[in-house]
Amino acid sequence: MNRLTSARVELFEALAPVLPGRVAATPPVGKPYVSPYVWIDQPEGAITTVGQRTQLSVATFPIWISYDGAVKAQVIGLDDLVSNVWDACLTVPAARPARWRTAVLDVGGVAVRGVVVSVDVTFGAMTLCLPTVEESLIPPEPEPVLEEV
Repeated sequence: MNRLTSARVELFEALAPVLPGRVAATPPVGKPYVSPYVWIDQPEGAITTVGQRTQLSVATFPIWISYDGAVKAQVIGLDDLVSNVWDACLTVPAARPARWRTAVLDVGGVAVRGVVVSVDVTFGAMTLCLPTVEESLIPPEPEPVLEEV
């Protein structure tokens, strides 16, 4: 398992209790889901320098949250979920939530409010593979990385 997958697993495990049965380790592409729903999307990456010479890798995972219903319910529900997602991410040792932004999502043809929480995961090394680079084991047909709780 590489560092990105390990970080995704840790985030998923921390987030699963926030909304039991409605948290996914990957986006719900190609299948219907019922809001409220939380999922982890593909991270962006960068290198940061600490001090003058120490370079570290940082992956920023977008955590998507959708919420439907009346506007007031969506706003209040998103306040609650953003707060709980933020705090859950703080339990992952190398993860720090950095910011959030609002979004509008299309859920089965219906526009619902959403929020994207950006979570930075810092790796104490430049490499993302452990400890040496190996051949990627990409199956001929995609398989789920994690089972949803």
